Amino acid sequence: MVRVIASFVGGWGHAEPLLPIAAWARYLGHRVTFAGQAAFRERIIRMGYEFDVVGPDTLATTPQPLVPVDRQAERAAMREHFIAGFGHRRAGFLGDLFDREAVELAICDDIDVGAVIAAERRGIPCVTVNVIAAGLLNHPTVVGPAWDQLRRNHGLAPDQDARHIGGELVIAPLPRSLRSPEAAVPPTMRFVRPPIHDEHRRRVGAETGRSLVYVTLGTVFNLESGDLLSRLVQAMSILSATDGVDAVITTGPNIDPDDLPPPARGVRIESFVAQRTLLGRCRAVVCHGGSGTLVDALSLGIPVVVLPMGADQPDNADRCEALGAGIALDALAATPTEIAGATTAMLHEIEFVEAAAVLSAEAHSQTELIDVPELRHLFASSAP
Repeated sequence: MVRVIASFVGGWGHAEPLLPIAAWARYLGHRVTFAGQAAFRERIIRMGYEFDVVGPDTLATTPQPLVPVDRQAERAAMREHFIAGFGHRRAGFLGDLFDREAVELAICDDIDVGAVIAAERRGIPCVTVNVIAAGLLNHPTVVGPAWDQLRRNHGLAPDQDARHIGGELVIAPLPRSLRSPEAAVPPTMRFVRPPIHDEHRRRVGAETGRSLVYVTLGTVFNLESGDLLSRLVQAMSILSATDGVDAVITTGPNIDPDDLPPPARGVRIESFVAQRTLLGRCRAVVCHGGSGTLVDALSLGIPVVVLPMGADQPDNADRCEALGAGIALDALAATPTEIAGATTAMLHEIEFVEAAAVLSAEAHSQTELIDVPELRHLFASSAP
């Protein structure tokens, strides 16, 4: 049995990508404990895993105004908070956990650099899972000096080019083309078939009846979206009336659906839906551009309308447009009519559908997670 810690910093979008590896490890008989902020403890425990609370708590609980996208501020936050600040704190906390539990393998999201530091200091293999789809927010030109200083502070060799920031192995469960050409692919990165692809094996164009659109601002930026959710309800109501479209809109946590404008018939507002069970029936997705939603949608060949607000979302939106699989709108300025028009294009303009289908085919062609030789080697003692 291998003792495994699956560590994540940030919201559910940092935790969920770790689940396939954790599930495989558990299937092989290894003991897996998750380590993250307290807000996700009960959810992870219900899945049958142990959980250790390792801060900081980063999630807001009250709505905030929508502000203009500031890419430089997001890059500064990555350097100053996630690398220098959270990285230092988590390296200490996780190091203590690794020692206490005699950990033999660390798995973490690729922003949880504290886990990478703690593992390297102890000679423990570390596998990171990519959660920054376009790959620019944690690019060496952005985080290199901060990462190098973090290493020095913990007695590790210099690494200003951030060659070791991904640990021994980086798993990238996304269509390869979604990664920006400006973000070099490190030699330790392995692109794998996104899990949702095999869950649905969706055939593009197979739907019958009314078109379904899924609308979400995720579980973190939903609280930083100002009046955007209201505009999205209005946009989907326009589509329902003019184009016979059904829509499901999720508000995410800490927002009451009853506080939004009454939707038209055919438009449903929910606090939460299981995204992966819904996407197989969708023909378009309207979202904020978080990596999780985009990867799931594009892996199923679903074109997207993206309204980025922060973090890696503007970079991801750029990739969608460059690949022809979506349209990016200004989240601050887009009107309901503009959002409805962009969504109509996703539904009816064949070039968007075809571009998304290309990404779906690319995702399908990639190696299955359980066939990555380096990962199998880590579980060699129990691999079938």
